[in-house]
Amino acid sequence: MTGEFPLIYSFEGGPSPDGQTLLVKATGFDESVTSFAIPVDNVKHFIAFLLAWVGTISATGAPDEADAPDEAQVMPIPATSIAIGAPSGQEGYIGISVGRAELVFALPLASFGPLGQTLMMAGTPANGAPS
Repeated sequence: MTGEFPLIYSFEGGPSPDGQTLLVKATGFDESVTSFAIPVDNVKHFIAFLLAWVGTISATGAPDEADAPDEAQVMPIPATSIAIGAPSGQEGYIGISVGRAELVFALPLASFGPLGQTLMMAGTPANGAPS
């Protein structure tokens, strides 16, 4: 399968001059370069597609065709863990793992209060009793 789909090990690029697309150069282990562009409006769909498959592969070891994301719908990303921290200054971090992939987001510390309240509300059963 790697003949048809080259194994990629690095990405580089940036926005197009008009700011409408993200230009990407993907370099393979064989030093081949594949260039492509993603419209800015589609970047979130591309990232969700990648993370949904990483979560599926990580959970089962191999993808199942029945688990294939329906590209016409919003894809929920299967997060496996969330970590929150405030290492220094006025910035805190939220780490979200999706299978073997981990993303770390930086947020102003002021965002953590509303985020914590929302998470507490989400963890309360519908009848209002603590779980």
